[in-house]
Amino acid sequence: MDDRQQRIMQITRSMRELNQSFYHATRKDAEACGITQIQYLVLRALKQHPMIGLGELSDLIYTGASTASGVIDRLVQAGLVVRDRLEEDRRAVALKLSPEGEELLNRVGERMMKRLSPLLQLSEEDVGQLLRIQGQMVNLLQQAREEP
Repeated sequence: MDDRQQRIMQITRSMRELNQSFYHATRKDAEACGITQIQYLVLRALKQHPMIGLGELSDLIYTGASTASGVIDRLVQAGLVVRDRLEEDRRAVALKLSPEGEELLNRVGERMMKRLSPLLQLSEEDVGQLLRIQGQMVNLLQQAREEP
């Protein structure tokens, strides 16, 4: 393996390790409250963007529409999300949190913030550099994805 390949492998290994660390750290909190991590992400997205459609939601949480649809179906059945018909287009459906969904989101969010609070030990400078580099990586990978 040459130096370029080794550098790429170091980066991907580091990103996978970080992703796994977040997954394992936050999974327990979501499950302790009776939901999955993807359901938590959906609830959080709907809190920040109420009355959006399924397509917008799937874009926000970086999943396909079919995955988002299945998650929404389960959240609606659990009484955590409500589907509303739009007055201007009765065929369109907008999604929003129910009061129960809002309460659960707050409970899970508090638990996750407590668990992730050790990240506050990072300096503002380190966080700024991390976000800058991560943004560069996202842009580079999006450009590579768009190439034929």
